[in-house]
Amino acid sequence: MNPLKKSRWRVAFIMMIFATLFFVFIGRFLYLATTKQFHGEDMIAYAEKKRWESQETLGAERGEIFDRLGSPIAINVPSYHLIGIYRLGGVKDPDETIIDFKKTAEGLAPILGMTTKELETYLIENKDRSQIEFGKKGNDLTLDQKEKIDKLKLPGIRMIEEPKRYYPNGIFLSDTLGFVQKITEENGRVALQGQMGIEKQYDHALSESYGARVFEKDRSGNPLIQGSSRVSNEPKDGSNLYLTIDHRIQQSLEKQMQKMYNTYKPKNATGIVMDAKTGEILAMADRPSFNPNLRDMKDFTNFAVSSRFEPGSTMKIFTLAAAIDAGVFRPNEMYKSGSYNYKGTVIKDYNDVGWGTIPMIEGVYHSSNVMFSKLTAEKIGIERYKEYFKKFHFDQRTGIDISGEVNSQSDLSKPLNALITSWGQSTAVTPMQLLQGATAIAGDGEMVKPHIIQKADHTDKAPYRAKTEVVGKPISAEAAKATRDALDGVVNSKIGTGQMYKLKDYRVIGKTGTAQISENGKYIQGQFIHSFIGMAPKDDPELIMYIAVDRPSKSESSVSGPLIMSPVFKSVMNTALQYRSIQPETQKDSVDVKAKITPSYIKKSTRQATELAKEQEAVPIILGDGAEVVSQIPSRGQEFVSGERVLLKTANTFKMPNLTGWSQRDVKKLVSLYDLKLDVIGKGFVTKQSARTGTLVKENGKLTVELAEPKE
Repeated sequence: MNPLKKSRWRVAFIMMIFATLFFVFIGRFLYLATTKQFHGEDMIAYAEKKRWESQETLGAERGEIFDRLGSPIAINVPSYHLIGIYRLGGVKDPDETIIDFKKTAEGLAPILGMTTKELETYLIENKDRSQIEFGKKGNDLTLDQKEKIDKLKLPGIRMIEEPKRYYPNGIFLSDTLGFVQKITEENGRVALQGQMGIEKQYDHALSESYGARVFEKDRSGNPLIQGSSRVSNEPKDGSNLYLTIDHRIQQSLEKQMQKMYNTYKPKNATGIVMDAKTGEILAMADRPSFNPNLRDMKDFTNFAVSSRFEPGSTMKIFTLAAAIDAGVFRPNEMYKSGSYNYKGTVIKDYNDVGWGTIPMIEGVYHSSNVMFSKLTAEKIGIERYKEYFKKFHFDQRTGIDISGEVNSQSDLSKPLNALITSWGQSTAVTPMQLLQGATAIAGDGEMVKPHIIQKADHTDKAPYRAKTEVVGKPISAEAAKATRDALDGVVNSKIGTGQMYKLKDYRVIGKTGTAQISENGKYIQGQFIHSFIGMAPKDDPELIMYIAVDRPSKSESSVSGPLIMSPVFKSVMNTALQYRSIQPETQKDSVDVKAKITPSYIKKSTRQATELAKEQEAVPIILGDGAEVVSQIPSRGQEFVSGERVLLKTANTFKMPNLTGWSQRDVKKLVSLYDLKLDVIGKGFVTKQSARTGTLVKENGKLTVELAEPKE
């Protein structure tokens, strides 16, 4: 076929295709025009139906974060965004748009914290726009501000409700907890997104899913009273997270860490309290820190897991345990302190001259580098020491459920490095690695993994509950006990380096640490990281506490650590032991708050419900004068702890109880039962309430409470 005929054939073929498509289109059009049916549905009826149908978003909330006792750590509160309307559809309306600039400014300015002149000028300068926003002054407005603005009934002023994350405790676990940030999604909806810490790491679990409802509307777009309505997509709240943190111990730690930080101005500091038997983190605080409500951050580092440094003499705990487990530690064996020559390298005690010829057990009390060098080189052996180093998992991350954890940094291929590691220099580890290793000493030789997530109320799958996880057994139970006995003298003997860490009512054991700081391969003279690991009670430790202070600017010397850190340790550890109900005399009994399951009180008389609640060791709060219970919080099947308030609704009106001492969580229970509008001022526990005790309150009423932190 010649090229001309081929070209004509192609043109004819293409025209046939277009002609076919044209006739198919015309045929389809004629069919639809004649039958008015599409996929078996009448198009006119369908169009009419869609004309009177509308859709609205069904809201959901981000999951909240609580401590082990249910005290709120991160909660959701409503906030409002202010906008001003100059034109609707290009038209000014005296009833719906801003016309009177002066009146608008006079009403809004005091509420927004602006001057009338400043706001009036702003309104006039933007009068040619369709609508305006008010910058920071018009963002994150409270319910109280909204109500004041609503009362003004200013034309053209609109309030848009937006989600807001509120951290009621301010500076509280901040470097671990993190914060959220408002983001605007593609559909224009404002959502909360985790930006750091737990809020970011568990953002997927915490995040909510909005739903949708389709309804019949009238000409104004409002739902028809008798119209149909269906939920096309169910909303889902995010999962609530419960941490192992005890807010009482955390508040004590935060207070003492801040006091120390204000006095000594260290570069940074960290403090951690852990349950020795379960690995649960009960409190954790860094300095410097920040208020997640303000995000006044100077440092994003979570020092407990993201900072590694040479630990100093706290590392000697594990060398001692290794020697005892290997059967080579002889407490009464004499050695000469002061200096030790290892293959040409001279190692000295911190005072350069030592304490003469003394028993090895006294070398433990004195924190003698020479004794631990001899113990490692001549008794344990370098190769066996490296095996114990790995048994204590100092060569790997703990795997704690906190983001940003780093691994240790070491080079034990050189015998001298391994020797120096045995007494705390050359190798850098994290505080969390030290704490994990310490659980083997505090218990029966088994090492438990640290964790901070206690449980999660998943909305789309089975709830999660953490379990104690044993990750190794580096030493025997007998070696652990012998190690504790040896560490007793560090705190409780007259020559121990940790004497300042003694408690009056509990016997503390532990180990002090002072480490030089290495930069560019050389140690900085005159600057140190001070640390202490303490356990109590001595015979059966329930708690382990670690504290480290990096380069304090005041009272800095190689022996100033106890002076700086002991007040923090003593106050927090004593508080924590008391909260854990550990008896000062026997130091054996430990009573933790145990969770119980809430029974159903519905349809029970007030007398029956009261008796049942008391049997369950709950505190019943009867609301209303009804004959029987119609609603309750906590609901049936939820967990509660002894002494927790159970709110029992019997009628739609009730007399306001005395809320003094109530937690914010309990107040939110009351608000939920009666759909009250809540405004919260401050943090902590209720000290004042807007509705007096005994006042009759109806559903959908308003309640304002003022909170304050408890005094120690």
